[in-house]
Amino acid sequence: MLPPDLIARLRAVADLPRVVLATDFDGTLAPFVEDPMAAAPIEGALDLLRAAARFEGVTVALVSGRDVDTLRRLSTVTAECGIDLIGSHGAQSSRDDLAAGDLLDDAARTRLADLDAALVAVQGRHPQARIERKPAAVALHTRGLSPDVATAALADASALGERDGVHALAGKSVVELGVVQANKGLALQALKAAVGADAVIYLGDDVTDEHAFTRLSAARNDVTIKVGEGETAAAHRVPAIEDVVAVLALFVGERGRR
Repeated sequence: MLPPDLIARLRAVADLPRVVLATDFDGTLAPFVEDPMAAAPIEGALDLLRAAARFEGVTVALVSGRDVDTLRRLSTVTAECGIDLIGSHGAQSSRDDLAAGDLLDDAARTRLADLDAALVAVQGRHPQARIERKPAAVALHTRGLSPDVATAALADASALGERDGVHALAGKSVVELGVVQANKGLALQALKAAVGADAVIYLGDDVTDEHAFTRLSAARNDVTIKVGEGETAAAHRVPAIEDVVAVLALFVGERGRR
């Protein structure tokens, strides 16, 4: 059962003319798995997002630290779904009006190559950790490793964030090191402005989602929802991924009655 205050806010926002309905992917729409490339949306979630995207005035988006191509493959979202994809923490978008084009200039490409080599050296000291490469970033993953091994590997990788022109983002069992400035909050603000939305509904579970929670505001009709435990700037909280489906179902039901 969703909290009564969240139900009331979702009903109110569902009645606004233009709404962005956005959600993180891993840990919010898709349960965490040891192999990141085996992640898949929870049953029913994509059907509800597709239904929401068919409503006039509703823009639906998946917002993820994954690159857009990987996000598209794992989410199974196609162009026909009408769902926007925002990847690499906002550095990439499937929308033409938000696409960053060529993310990297020559200096950034050099920084990324040097950063990649340095992270490979980190992995050499912690061989159980896994590296993920993105268009403007590299990340070290430690999901499934023992706490002592994971802590040491993440600390080693985080130290690379002190380099000039490198931006570190720490998440659950991962440190991402990027060479362009991007975060989910900036991305959602840009999307809201691009579509002229009256409100954004955003669900997320990770530290990186806090950038969105702090930039969105209930005073501007936005609804922020933390999934799971932990300190958060979100105005609302639900315990588990199954509750995300309930949130989406409530929005679709209310919008359908609008």
